[in-house]
Amino acid sequence: MYKKIRLAVMLFFCGTLVDGSIVKADDDHKNKYEDAYEDDEEEYEYDDDEDYYYEDLYEDEYEYDESGDDDELKTIEKGTWNIWTRNLAKNKENLPFTDSKTVQLKISTNNAIRDIYVIPKDGEFFVQGKVVSEFLGAKASFYKTSRILEVTSKETKLLFRANTNVVYENNVKMPLPAISFYINEEIYLPLSAIVNGLGYVVEWQERDNMFLCQKLS
Repeated sequence: MYKKIRLAVMLFFCGTLVDGSIVKADDDHKNKYEDAYEDDEEEYEYDDDEDYYYEDLYEDEYEYDESGDDDELKTIEKGTWNIWTRNLAKNKENLPFTDSKTVQLKISTNNAIRDIYVIPKDGEFFVQGKVVSEFLGAKASFYKTSRILEVTSKETKLLFRANTNVVYENNVKMPLPAISFYINEEIYLPLSAIVNGLGYVVEWQERDNMFLCQKLS
């Protein structure tokens, strides 16, 4: 009888120690992940602040006003798909092709090539802004809340927003040649604005089904 009581007491203390270890392990595990979520919350708060800051820049858009009364508006002139003149464009030239399709984008200096999807619209070729910017060597950050794309290179910072014809180039407000749009969680932008904005010129090569980008000297 004494041996049975002694065995029961030993089992009780062993169980207490094991339970205590499990509880402590669970607490440590919980604290570890709580700390991780706190770090994430701080990161997202920063992104949100940046998002809202950029969003405030886009209160106004450029309008096609030929009266010349608004000093902020740039001169309206004839536009071409491959040149971003930083002016409002009117009476666009005909595009080399008019059907949406996948083509190649090539950089002449290093012969890098990738496929891009192109949407001809409003006299411009629209491409995925983030994809093309990164291919040309820039860093691209997308803010989902306000649908703003931030593109940065060594010399240039560009801020685009979906459904506007406004871009901020090195903090200076400029007109886009056409209104950007948002589809399939991507901002589509005029090819000329991205390529020229990052210091390249672009030409269409029909035989190779390719846009060729050359760095401006």
